[in-house]
Amino acid sequence: MASTRPDSPGSLKFPPRPPASSSSRSSVWAWRLREGATPFNVLFLMFSFFIIAAAVMSSPSCSASAIDQRSAEIGFAACGSGFTPRRAAGLLAAEGLVVASLASVLGVVAGIGYAALMLTGLRTWWVEAVVVPFLELHATPLSLAAGYASGVLVSAGAIVWSVRQARKSSAAVLLASRGGGSLASAGSPSRWWTWSAGFLLIAATGIAVAAVWMHEDARAGAFFGTGSLVLTALLILVWTRLRSGATGPAVAVGRGNLPRLAIRNAARHPGRSALSIGLVAAASFLIIAIGAFHLDPVGREPQRSSGDGGFALVAETSQPIYQDLNTAAGRADLGIAAQDAALFDSASIMPLRVKAGDDASCLNLYKPQQPRILGVPQAMIERGGFDWADTDADSPAEHTNPWLLLTRQLPPDLDGTPRVPVVIEKNTAMYALHLWNGVGETFDVADRHGQPIRLVVAGLLNNGIFQGDLLISEEALLKHFPDTSGYRFFLIEADPRRVADLSAVVNQTLGSYGVRVETTGERLARFLAVQNTYLSTFQSLGGLGLLLGTLGLAAVELRNVLERRGELALLRATGFRRRTLAWLVMLENGLLLIGGLVVGGLAALVALLPHLLSGGASIPWPSLAGTLLAVLAVGLFAGLAAVRTVLAAPMLPALRGE
Repeated sequence: MASTRPDSPGSLKFPPRPPASSSSRSSVWAWRLREGATPFNVLFLMFSFFIIAAAVMSSPSCSASAIDQRSAEIGFAACGSGFTPRRAAGLLAAEGLVVASLASVLGVVAGIGYAALMLTGLRTWWVEAVVVPFLELHATPLSLAAGYASGVLVSAGAIVWSVRQARKSSAAVLLASRGGGSLASAGSPSRWWTWSAGFLLIAATGIAVAAVWMHEDARAGAFFGTGSLVLTALLILVWTRLRSGATGPAVAVGRGNLPRLAIRNAARHPGRSALSIGLVAAASFLIIAIGAFHLDPVGREPQRSSGDGGFALVAETSQPIYQDLNTAAGRADLGIAAQDAALFDSASIMPLRVKAGDDASCLNLYKPQQPRILGVPQAMIERGGFDWADTDADSPAEHTNPWLLLTRQLPPDLDGTPRVPVVIEKNTAMYALHLWNGVGETFDVADRHGQPIRLVVAGLLNNGIFQGDLLISEEALLKHFPDTSGYRFFLIEADPRRVADLSAVVNQTLGSYGVRVETTGERLARFLAVQNTYLSTFQSLGGLGLLLGTLGLAAVELRNVLERRGELALLRATGFRRRTLAWLVMLENGLLLIGGLVVGGLAALVALLPHLLSGGASIPWPSLAGTLLAVLAVGLFAGLAAVRTVLAAPMLPALRGE
């Protein structure tokens, strides 16, 4: 339900823009609804994958619990009541299908409400992610029908599987309402499962390592693929460990017998325990991964090899400046006071020419047609710096300083169109301009006569201050746009201790030129606010997954307690206190929770490996620890329902059943 193409089914609709007044945009462009640059549908679908997986995994557990409550009916039918076991199971399955059909209707309504709530957030609290507040919900009958059918099919599959499992039990077990296998009858799993888990881990590690050299679009796919493979492999290993009974003795000399018994009990139903761990792991993976992508550049000291290139301030003017701010004569001509000369003498100012155009940064929701172009002076080309994601360098000098790529003289294309090397920030290239292949891609712009110029991507910058701009050499800019006069974009390299004073002086002295000054950290934060805001919306998906996982885990624990009520009553009769049994159930619940957190955390770390190595992610350990502790607390709180069942269960009826 999220796309920027207005005619696609199940998309976000964008009303046409009003006519634009900028001279850099033709009247045809002004009246036409422009293509969106952000693929909302892909983003939300990919991040929702783990939530969908958590819901699918919880369906068998919930349906099995419901069937277990009615298993005595199947057992009664098997004892000659006139109903065959097959017919009794069919009636239960039909009854469950009716409930699933009604529940899917509620799910569709809830899904529409959740999407509407998300859009409300994007129009208000998270408006930085889309910049414009006029997003509308666009749901088609086809998308709603597909969602409804998917829910019914998943539920039907879970119900049929649960009924078939119940039919495998003997009539005596069904009449006693004690279905399900035990550790003693589980048997050792085939070695094929262990080998497959090892193969998946090797494949996931290989993909994660290879993703370091992948383009950004391929790296996004590798992230989700790696996470899925690691999650699957670890869950297989947990399941095989539990199914083989390799959990150690239930009782040993010394302390710690209660935790040993809890671990042993977790192996009674290995599939059920692995499912519970998988529910928590999916939500934990999403929360950890999203938290690692939150970046905050404010307060960092400028570095030449980073996204700020070592510059402390960025100044933009609405009117061109012709004087050289690095010379005393130029500053005097601009009316800069002599007492401020010391501040300018301690700084180095790099002026860039500006060819006005569309904003191609993430702050613009629409795909730009004629992006803004900056002319990089020879002094900056020779200076070097900035963080490069990829380049077309083929000489030692270009590898050392990729800015030299802008000085290449490219021959015209086969159709006679002049070609010019260009450097673009990677997010701008891929998400705004849709140059998915990166280096080597071409993008046509029109010169002042309307003739095309073919810009050839020679290098990509990592997250930096040039997001939204096309960078070509100043010589090429003046050749194709000779009417671009003066300078309107200034990079200022200064002593960090004098940045605030210098910013104030520039604002004061160049105010008549319509100057806007900001630190490079603030500029980067403004661009990253879009990314961070999207991550906040996706964290709400993680919260939904955590809710599903917690409810699923509580359902599993409640089912375990109901199946073992005779056993727990026998333990109470032999001297175990109610509080001890409550702690036993809580320990089982806690072990499954911790297992899920560990599995999800390991999967997230492997999937994040290329992003951590490239600097595109950083793990916020304090907030991450707080989040995981909150997950643990919520899960333990959900387990209190099972604990209350233990404490409130009458002992005598349970002993008779045992």
